[in-house]
Amino acid sequence: MKRISILLAAVFAIPVAFAQESGAPTEAAPATYTVQAGDNPWTIAKKHGVKLEELLAANQIKDPKNLKIGDVLKLPSGAKAGAAPEPAPVPAPAPAPAEEAQPSGADWEWYTVQKGDNPWKIAKARKIEHGKIVSLNEGVDFTKLKIGQHIKVPKTP
Repeated sequence: MKRISILLAAVFAIPVAFAQESGAPTEAAPATYTVQAGDNPWTIAKKHGVKLEELLAANQIKDPKNLKIGDVLKLPSGAKAGAAPEPAPVPAPAPAPAEEAQPSGADWEWYTVQKGDNPWKIAKARKIEHGKIVSLNEGVDFTKLKIGQHIKVPKTP
C-alpha cells in the first residue's frame, strides 16, 4: 500500500512540477482584435459578443472616432471565442489594361481616378458639370470608385 501511495504521489507531482518549470502561463493572454477597414467599435463589440461600453473601457477609448485601421484592441473577458477570423487585407485590383489601350472619343478622354476623387470634385477641377461625367460613365457606381480606375470625362478646350 505504501508503494502505491508513493507511485501515485509521483505521477501527480510530475505534471505540476513540469508545468511550473516549463514556464507555462497560468493565465491566458487577453484576446485581441486588429481594426480593419469599415470597422467601428459597435460592430467589433457585436461581432465578439461584448457590450460596447466594455470594449471601450478595456481599451481606454475616450473618442471612438479616433480608431485607426491596424489598431490592436483588447477584447474584454467573455468575448466570443468563435468570432469570425479577421479577414486578410485584399490588394486593390489593377486597372484593366484594355481600358488603357482604348482611344479617347471625339468629345471625351480617359481620366485616372486619384485619392479622394468623386464626380463633383473632378467636375469642379475641370470646370464642367458633374452630370456630364456621370452620363459618360453609364453603369459606373461612383460611390465605389477605386484609385487607378479609368473613367470618361469630357474633353476640355
